[in-house]
Amino acid sequence: MAVLASGCTGAGAVNVDPDRLPGVYRDDESDAEIRLHPGGRFSAVGIAKSDAYWRGSATRVDFNGTWDPTPSNFVYLQPDKIGGQRVLGDIQLWTASPEKVFLHPDVDGPVTLELVRVPGNGQPPTPSSAGG
Repeated sequence: MAVLASGCTGAGAVNVDPDRLPGVYRDDESDAEIRLHPGGRFSAVGIAKSDAYWRGSATRVDFNGTWDPTPSNFVYLQPDKIGGQRVLGDIQLWTASPEKVFLHPDVDGPVTLELVRVPGNGQPPTPSSAGG
């Protein structure tokens, strides 16, 4: 029996029903936050460019845009143009559950930012499974 392991450990991406995703997700350590609004809009606060892009800087940015689910285990965050120019490209926001999302721009590297749903933001919590 062979076991294959990739460079990504920790969060583990899973396909989540897009209707369960709207809500506020936050990383308490960095105060970074992503709000997925029903209807396909999002806002992001305090996201380091290096969390979203493999060769990004540590500069923290705030931005808005649209989010689109994929048939896979992530949603595309498409930031709005600022001053008529596209400052940030599409970002893949990976789903670990309806309660946890993460950024993982380098598939051979570690997860760069894990955000957890803030309780009471319009979406009922999913019951935890045993040991979960």
